[in-house]
Formats: sequence, C-alpha cells, structure tokens
Amino acid sequence: MSGAGQGARVRVFISYSRTDTLFAERLKADLRESGATIWIDHESLPPGHPDWQAAIRRGIEASTAFIYIGSPDAAISRNVGAEVQIATEEEQTGHSLAIIPMWARGESWSKCAPFELIRSNYLDARGPKYPDALARLRKSLGLPTHAASTQPAPVAPSAPRYPLPDVPARLASLGFQGANPNGMPAIVPPLVTIPGSPFQMGERNEQHRVEVATFQIGKYPVTVAEYALAVAAKAVREPVGWYNNLTWQTQQQRPDHPVVNVSWRDAVAYTAWLNKVTGQLGWRLPTEAEWEKAARWDPQRGVSRVYPWGDSFDKDRCNSSESGIEMTSPVGSYPASDARRSGASPFGVEEMAGNVWEWTSSLYKSYPYTQNDGREDQKSTENRTARGGSWFNGRRYVRAAYRNGNGPVFANYNLGFRLVRASPGSIT
Repeated sequence: MSGAGQGARVRVFISYSRTDTLFAERLKADLRESGATIWIDHESLPPGHPDWQAAIRRGIEASTAFIYIGSPDAAISRNVGAEVQIATEEEQTGHSLAIIPMWARGESWSKCAPFELIRSNYLDARGPKYPDALARLRKSLGLPTHAASTQPAPVAPSAPRYPLPDVPARLASLGFQGANPNGMPAIVPPLVTIPGSPFQMGERNEQHRVEVATFQIGKYPVTVAEYALAVAAKAVREPVGWYNNLTWQTQQQRPDHPVVNVSWRDAVAYTAWLNKVTGQLGWRLPTEAEWEKAARWDPQRGVSRVYPWGDSFDKDRCNSSESGIEMTSPVGSYPASDARRSGASPFGVEEMAGNVWEWTSSLYKSYPYTQNDGREDQKSTENRTARGGSWFNGRRYVRAAYRNGNGPVFANYNLGFRLVRASPGSIT
C-alpha cells in the first residue's frame, strides 16, 4: 500500500454491503476526522439517479483510494462486486488508485472477498483489531494518526449462521463462491458487467443494430457443482441422458464441468431456485441479444467479431470437434490470462464458443431481433434459441452469431446454460 496524499487531497471511496453499514459509518467518521474526503453511496449518490453505474464509476475515478469492507455478505453482493470490478479496471488502466481491502467480519478471508481481492493484502479490522487497522490505514493513506480510535468497530447484529457449501477448490480459484443466507446452500458464479450500448447483431449479411441495457453475465457456463445443489434441494430434476449413457452420477464426478442434459425448462427452474435461496432477485437466462453481445462485440473497434477472440478460427482457443477432446472440458480451460490460448470475449467472458450449447431466454424467431415482438414470451411452448456450439460441433457452429433452436423440454449431452443478472442499479 502506498501513500495517497495528505489531508483533503485524500479522497476515499468506501465499498460495503448494507449488512456492514455500522462499520462503514464508523470508518467514514474516523477518516473524515483525519481530513479525508469520503465518497459513500447513501450520501454521494442522489436518490433515483438514472445511471447508477456511471455515477459509481465517476466516484471511483475521482478517488485516490478504494476501500473494500470485507464480509461474507460483501463477497456475494452484486453491487459491491460491480464496484470492485470498476476499481480494478481503473487500477489496470493506470489510474493512481490504492485498492485497500479491510476485513470487517467473517471467519475466512477467502469467503469474505471477491475473486479479484482474495490474494490481496488486507487490514484485519474485526472487532478489537479495528483501532490498530485504522492506524495502519491512516498511515498508508498519509493521514494524521493522532486521532486514532480506541473503540472496536461496531458489528452488525448477528444473523443466523448456516454452513456455507463446499465449493470445489478449482471453482473457488475461478471466483465461484458459496452462499447460504437462508439455510439453503447455493454456489454463486463470478459475473462480468456488460455496459449498456447498441451493437451489431447477426451474421455479416444480416447484421442489424440492437440496443442492449447494462447487465451482468456469468463468466462461465453453469457447472455440475452449482446445479447439484438445486438437484439436492429437489428444485430441479436430475439431468437424464436421453440420447447417451451420460448419467447424473457420471456428471457429478466432474463438478467443474458445465452441467448438460438440461432442458430450457430445467434451466428456468434453476434460475427461480437461485433467486429464492440467495435472496438476490434478477437471476435469469440471457436474452439472445445479451448472449451475443457478451460473446463478440468489441467496443473499442465498434465491430462484432466472428469468434469471441477474433475473426479467425483457432482450435486451441475452444473445445470444438477440431480440438479432439470429444467431451466437455472443465470451465476456465481457455483463460483470458493466457494470451496464446485465451478464448475470452472482448469483455472477458469465457467459453462462449464450444464446450456446450447454451440456452437463452429467447424464442427461435427470424431476424431482425426485436425484444418486444413476443420472442421473450416466457410462457410460449415454441422452440428456444441456443448459442455457442459445443465440443461435438465444428468451427461453423461455434461462431458467435450461429443460432440453433430446440423445444423447451429438449435435453442433450452437449446442451447447458449460462446465467445473467440485470444491471446492479436496477435490482434491489
């Protein structure tokens, strides 16, 4: 951690879960006492602001320090996660921003921080450790330390504690996190925010402009480990291998692979269950337009790519028939961090070409895509659109614009799904 200035030149953005409001208020008061300027949402964000994300980004851009208040609730909060992602992007683009995690409560740091901050140095400010952590924070920010607090930080009233589900170690390393706020365990995937804007949808001879609002999409398709918790809760049926001998028991031996043999109705039932058990409204399937934008739109060049990584096919960047794998592969096998093998889209969403077909919420209707033309009728029994191709298909089918349609009860050994959530600012 490096000093961020003196006195009023120190501008601090505080990111926290509503459960940790008492801690955030105490920290805000102590830092203001030392002369820092504080950006905290309930004071700095005007009520009813039309563009939550833009206001948050401006607040972070204007700050010299970003403090993440770590707790189990903050780790799974969609709003806090979006703020951490913006701060990380700002730091990576050269903004002189000190990102400082401050552990407020919880028994394991890995369960109190989003993936981006798990390996970061943090200040342990839990209970009686708060005064010392505050003094160290002031020193790192270049603030006066003469007014150090001698009182432990307040802690939110204890809520019923339920054991978090075991997240396979490999999935945990990718940012998947356990959640259990109501005694019903679930695994929550890492999300990528896709900013609202128009993009060019469709094949080259049929491209048309489609406006898509801000949303968040799962960085990876839904895995066996995630789906198994819904099966155990009897919220969804066991995936049945109608066209092969891929049993549910066999799938469970590969918890970090995408779940398959899931129908459109199964996928919708899973999203309803996840909304219920996490208390986080807004989990659903992506529309066809959302899926395609996340897979191929390059906002820097203003063009739609043929494949997520570019316009030329590369068998080393996806699990298609050319790869010779001949089955699903673990999620994260083509990471954005590997420049030679990355299959990530311009937004950093992974595995949107190959591995498994992915259901969307949209009916399989002809173009142009118009969201209000009935294709998002969730009660219709017509065919639904699947995207992305699979390990069984060749390069033609894993193009980001390729479409496939199947009935809502159809399930297959190479067909799964991915989750989205609406814009953080539009969900309470």
